[in-house]
Amino acid sequence: MKRFVLLIVIVVFSVFVWSCNEETTAPMSATEPKPDVESEVESGAEFNPDRFSATAEYEVVLENLTPLTGPASSQPFSPPILVTHKSGIRLFKPGKYASNELRQIAEDAVNGPMVEKLKNSDKVYQVVEGGSTPIFPGESATFSIQAERGYNRISLVSMLVNTNDAFTGITRAKLPRHGKRVYYLYAYDAGTEKNTELTAHIPGPCCGSPLVRVPTHHKIKFHRGIRGIGDLDSAIYDWNRKVAKLTISRVN
Repeated sequence: MKRFVLLIVIVVFSVFVWSCNEETTAPMSATEPKPDVESEVESGAEFNPDRFSATAEYEVVLENLTPLTGPASSQPFSPPILVTHKSGIRLFKPGKYASNELRQIAEDAVNGPMVEKLKNSDKVYQVVEGGSTPIFPGESATFSIQAERGYNRISLVSMLVNTNDAFTGITRAKLPRHGKRVYYLYAYDAGTEKNTELTAHIPGPCCGSPLVRVPTHHKIKFHRGIRGIGDLDSAIYDWNRKVAKLTISRVN
């Protein structure tokens, strides 16, 4: 009888342990969304708005990783927009339609409407524009931006100017509490202009045709690059998968 009871206890215990292991080792759902940036380094914990009331200062370095295949090639970045804000703001999202403000950046590097929209939002702490100089392949630009309690996110957008409507950026990234965070950024197709790759439709130094477009109405997606279907040589104007490196450092 004792052996029978002992056997039952062993069986019940084994089933219980097996069940626990099944719960803790189950793989993530295949439907989990993938991040739109790849984090390389994270030094320190993330910014905690409940622990800081003073203004925090950040140094932001944007480096252009597209190939240096010739003068102004392959893809200079337009002067970017940077913004620190609350989590309720999203400048773009793959799989969603681009706003009109984002469309103007992605097609013609026109920052004004987006800047005005952000400055009028009570969810925004500071907006910084990247000046008037493009960021050429192999070069970088450094910006200063501030945040305060409750404004613990940063976003950035910039056009790849030798394209119809490609842009790069990051949206709703958490600011580091201290130290730095490094991200590699990708190129996105805004879906608002047909990718003709014709000089008559592209504003960059390759073509010099701003504000001319063949409109489309598609959702934002990862950009496939320059395919050589129009006037642009893909050997000169195409890029690798990652187009930019973004380093965000807290400096106070």
